[in-house]
Amino acid sequence: MNLTRQPARVVANFGAALAVSPETSSNSSGIDPLSVEQAVPLKKLPLLVAGDLVELERDEKLGSCRIIKLLKRASVLERNDGRRGMKALAANLTHLAIVSAAPPGIDTLLIDQFCLAAHRAGIDALIVINKADALSEQERAEADEILDVYRAMGYAAVLVSTKTEPGIDALLSELSNRAVTFVGASGVGKSSIIGKLLPDLDVRTGAISAATGQGSHTTTVTCWYDFEHQGEVGALIDSPGVRQYSVAHLEPADVRAGYRDIRDAAQSCRFANCSHRVEPGCEVSVQVASGEIARWRYENYCKLLDAEDL
Repeated sequence: MNLTRQPARVVANFGAALAVSPETSSNSSGIDPLSVEQAVPLKKLPLLVAGDLVELERDEKLGSCRIIKLLKRASVLERNDGRRGMKALAANLTHLAIVSAAPPGIDTLLIDQFCLAAHRAGIDALIVINKADALSEQERAEADEILDVYRAMGYAAVLVSTKTEPGIDALLSELSNRAVTFVGASGVGKSSIIGKLLPDLDVRTGAISAATGQGSHTTTVTCWYDFEHQGEVGALIDSPGVRQYSVAHLEPADVRAGYRDIRDAAQSCRFANCSHRVEPGCEVSVQVASGEIARWRYENYCKLLDAEDL
């Protein structure tokens, strides 16, 4: 038998057919973005998703390729799939890039929901406010204030525009050597940002289609794309399935743990199980009153504790 083994990245999962990109030394990311082929996973393997690193076994004589092993995931992004429990959407991300914009409006509640999702997935969040060119002077100042709140908690946060200079330069520096997926409400410009990062997207989807025969489905599945733009190397996952997270299934402890500013202040609360609402000796309440914790952040926190009412 003429079998060879090789590590690869899962680019997309179409069900019976998986698109994979074998690791090479052809570029600085180690993967040729146009070198995509079809592989069949062993039945014993768990659900494989875009971003997974796997081991391929290739039969040179038969010209077949199968996935025989899933390598350890650094992270996995999941969503609640109702009665079926948690379902993996993507693997080995480092960040959720949370995009908001005015218009349609900077939705800090949605940003906070995605920050909780990132925390649950064991990855970081990158806050992106797009359409800077459409902001008035006052709106820009308000956007900067919001970004400063997130920066103070250790999140990377940038203000960008896909239409004017300096465009997305600030975002590019944050994407270097990171793997992200762009999330956010409709109309905030996620597709425009992705278009700037992947100007050859049609060529890439064509390569996936040619490899798998799934031409009509490349825009409806989650795909991993390596990119190099202006000297910056990174990866992004384009995921139609990641549009909005519900945190209704989270316990109050999960919400508290995902709010960095509230979690840090809570270390000084009188009671270990403080809800930060009515208890005496609550340090969170003190910091909200003093402005150390933004009141809108606290109000979002309270809403998410009562997520079933959202």
